[in-house]
Amino acid sequence: MSCATAMQARRVRAAHSPGFSLLEVLVVLAVVGILVAIAWPSYTDTVQKSRRADARVALLDAAQRLERCRTQHEAYDHPDCAVPAASPEGHYRITEPEPRGTLTFLLRATPIGAQAGDAPDCGWLELDHRGQRGAVGEAAAACW
Repeated sequence: MSCATAMQARRVRAAHSPGFSLLEVLVVLAVVGILVAIAWPSYTDTVQKSRRADARVALLDAAQRLERCRTQHEAYDHPDCAVPAASPEGHYRITEPEPRGTLTFLLRATPIGAQAGDAPDCGWLELDHRGQRGAVGEAAAACW
C-alpha cells in the first residue's frame, strides 16, 4: 500500500468515526427536559403528601398526651399538660389557636419550612378533643 492510499484510508475512517452528532445530543436533551418537566411536579406533590403524615403523627401524639393528662389530673388545662411545639420531623408547628379548657382542646398543625408550599392545598390540619379532624385549603377533605 502506498503512502497516498494509506492517507486516504485514514481520512475515510476519520470522517466515519463513531460518536454522536450535535443533533442527536440535542434531541436527547429535549426528551430528557420534557420528562423532567412532567415528573418534577408529580414528585414534589408526592413529597408534600408524605410530609403531611408528620402533621398527623404530631396531632395524634399531642392529643394522646392531653388525654393521658386529663385521665391523671381530670383536666386538659393542668400545668403538667404540655404539647410539643413542633412535629417529629419539623415540617409542622403545633399550636393551640384557642385557649385550652378544662374539658376541651383544639390543636393545629401549621406547615413550616419546605412544607409551607403545601399551604394552598391543605394549609393547616386540626384535631379537637372529640377526635374531629379539620383542615383548610382547596382539598381539605383529602388532607387527612
